[in-house]
Amino acid sequence: MRSENEPGDQPRSFIEEARRRQIIAAAVEVISEIGYGNASLARIAAHAGISKGVISYHFDGKDDLMRQLVIQLYVSGAEYMTPVITAVEGWRGKVLAYIESNLDFIDANKRYVTAMTDVVLNLRDAEGKSVFATPEGADEILIPLADMLREGQREGVFGEFDAVLMAKSIRDAIDGIAGRAISEPDFDVRVYAAHVCRIFDLATGKQGEK
Repeated sequence: MRSENEPGDQPRSFIEEARRRQIIAAAVEVISEIGYGNASLARIAAHAGISKGVISYHFDGKDDLMRQLVIQLYVSGAEYMTPVITAVEGWRGKVLAYIESNLDFIDANKRYVTAMTDVVLNLRDAEGKSVFATPEGADEILIPLADMLREGQREGVFGEFDAVLMAKSIRDAIDGIAGRAISEPDFDVRVYAAHVCRIFDLATGKQGEK
């Protein structure tokens, strides 16, 4: 695979990034339709309308492509959520925007979530262990949310609680909906989002104020 950072190759970096996203999008569609086990690079390439060699140029094999598929979902989620959260004033509003925007993203990307879940459950290392059994960066994902909760506590917006445990509880409520969104086609994620926001608005508030 050729590096994307070769000298003089900067003008192509945007094109290469677009191509990588195209390949990942094709992988999502193929996995959603026929499952992880049947999603060969040849089938993904055919779906994308490219040669298998193009995939090999951008990714170090199927395992690398699958890892990048999972990473890209988190990157795309952050790209969607960040401006929504930033536009809201006050820590209480930002935390609720975090929950709502994350669930909105899941609702709008159910096929991607389906594919990612299939990858997480099935991708194994050379020893047969799940690659995502203990996801790298899992704690880092909690940091922005925990920081918002702590800042809200410092300013007296929130009550007393362990910010990290609360952040984990919020993330579990968000991540847990992925399976339900996949298995229950008629499940209303937006109604669920309002429900979860209400729960954590009460849980983080000061006693006697809600």
